[in-house]
Amino acid sequence: MIYSSAIRVLQFLKTLVQGLEPFAKKKDIKLNVTANENEIIFDHSESELHCGFTKLISSIIDYMPNHNTLDINASVIENASTKYLLVKIRNTGINLKMVTAITKISNLPVTLFSSEPGETTFEVCYSLEPSVKMPVSVSGTEINYTSFVKGIQTHYAKLNDPIARLSGTKPKEAAFLTRIIKCILDNIGDERFDANALSNAMAMSRAQLLRRLKSLTGNSPGFYIKTMRLEKAKEFLQTTELSVSEVSFKTGFGTPSNFSKVFTEKYGITPSQFRRINQNATNK
Repeated sequence: MIYSSAIRVLQFLKTLVQGLEPFAKKKDIKLNVTANENEIIFDHSESELHCGFTKLISSIIDYMPNHNTLDINASVIENASTKYLLVKIRNTGINLKMVTAITKISNLPVTLFSSEPGETTFEVCYSLEPSVKMPVSVSGTEINYTSFVKGIQTHYAKLNDPIARLSGTKPKEAAFLTRIIKCILDNIGDERFDANALSNAMAMSRAQLLRRLKSLTGNSPGFYIKTMRLEKAKEFLQTTELSVSEVSFKTGFGTPSNFSKVFTEKYGITPSQFRRINQNATNK
């Protein structure tokens, strides 16, 4: 019997990692993929797994300190005569047990373990029953892995470095984004600086700014400003001794309570917890 959703797990994970490697290399994080069996076939929605594992792995990378390793291992285990697919994702350098947002964001059946102070293991488990048999080569059932990789790389190009992505092919748009970012950073501490203020500073109507920025980044001006505030706040928490209150005012959140609320909604932990786990990782 042929299943159009049958997935070769090891090939799937290797392709996923191939797409995420540029994202990991920016932090000098090494990604390893192994499997206990050469051929594990799993009948499931490819798009669901693609989305879930991309969110899970990229979130772990985002929290990890630089110069560490992420090991991904797939295996088949048996319990009470039922076979299961078990994917273990172990990160080094930091204990992420308190960061509950990582497991929630992926919508995968994730269990989190912490065996060592400087590492965490995320386990994703699925039943393999009934077993799926698929010939090595059947027309119409193979996954288009080239498109798969390009999709991931495009996604992260948008998230992480749109200026670099545009500079080669659309220098005017890259220059436009550079001006946007400089304008936001110049006003990062002004809580009154919003989408209206940004459109005025760029000498554009708010509708024009929305259309152009959304076409380039996929984000609205308001979302882009908030994201840059949060990224700057993370930088302050990681690299300075500023108090959480001082960080909240320097990044335009106005009050510590508002800053903590927005930060926790985004990252799943408070600013104080984020600072603490990064300090612990640095001191290892």
